[in-house]
Amino acid sequence: MIELLVVIAIIEILAALLLPALSNSKKQARRVNCKNHLRQFLLAATIFADDHNGKLPSGASENSDPTDEHLPVLSGTTRSNLIDYAGNFKMLECPSLGPPFNQGGGWYYADYGYVIGYNYLGGHTNTPWPVASPFVAWISPQTATDDPMLPLVTDANNWSPGYGKTFVPHARSGPIATDDYSNGSISGAAPQKAGAVGGNIGLLDGSVHWKSISVMEPHQGSRLWANDGCFALW
Repeated sequence: MIELLVVIAIIEILAALLLPALSNSKKQARRVNCKNHLRQFLLAATIFADDHNGKLPSGASENSDPTDEHLPVLSGTTRSNLIDYAGNFKMLECPSLGPPFNQGGGWYYADYGYVIGYNYLGGHTNTPWPVASPFVAWISPQTATDDPMLPLVTDANNWSPGYGKTFVPHARSGPIATDDYSNGSISGAAPQKAGAVGGNIGLLDGSVHWKSISVMEPHQGSRLWANDGCFALW
């Protein structure tokens, strides 16, 4: 009996040592997989531009008001074009995020288009959009020859006070995509409050870099809806 208890105690000690390492390995694997998807997304957008006189895919929504643009929403046409060039719809979704992401038919939001698993920053009109503190203005690349250091695709560390959604692809305890109706203000249930640790940033030059949540900046992701629209960190 004593020998059995000793063996059990040793197993428990080994398990306590190994479980954190396994957890960290899973997190690293998710990040690497996500980074590979972002590279494919960037490549698809660049190849599209090569076939269309250098012009990147449109970032417009399907709304009848052409100024009603949002992150992370794409028109059905743009989504289809990117899937054709990427070869797979999964390249438009962070693999860490669960349903309604990562489904073949996509997440369709009536009158606007498809909510994808990344922020596509290309082809949006009249940027930088007007913003108020603490949000930072951003410039949307229009062609493949724009400033190569401009972000083109980012992880969807997003939240929406009006819609009550918070997306966190990379949190301490795993990915989060949730309804959160405590989202009543601009700060609301922002990703860092939900446990986000950072995200991948894909630049127009095709490179992808990890950025810690501590140095990410908040951006306005809706052109018209101000505090009721979408916000994003990158």
